[in-house]
Amino acid sequence: MYKMLYIVITILFLLGSVYLTKEITKRYKVNRWIIGFSSPFVILIPLLIFKELPIWAWTILLIIFSFMCIMFFEITRQMVENNEIKGVAKFDTKKKNK
Repeated sequence: MYKMLYIVITILFLLGSVYLTKEITKRYKVNRWIIGFSSPFVILIPLLIFKELPIWAWTILLIIFSFMCIMFFEITRQMVENNEIKGVAKFDTKKKNK
């Protein structure tokens, strides 16, 4: 029972993060590298400042860290699809006539 609940919560978190990233990038121009480089500091800075944190604080920090990592990769995916950067896969929206 708990495994199914964990799977459902994980899937909802992933889909929610992708949706929030889409909404944020519609309104604001977000630099993906700032998000990518600052995400580990969400965990490191409280670890260095405080000796112990309550479990709920670690849970919140891990959720923020996970969201920022998903946001970094989702922004990268959007940029590859819009041909703003070169990626491994090429997304052609126009069909080529031979």
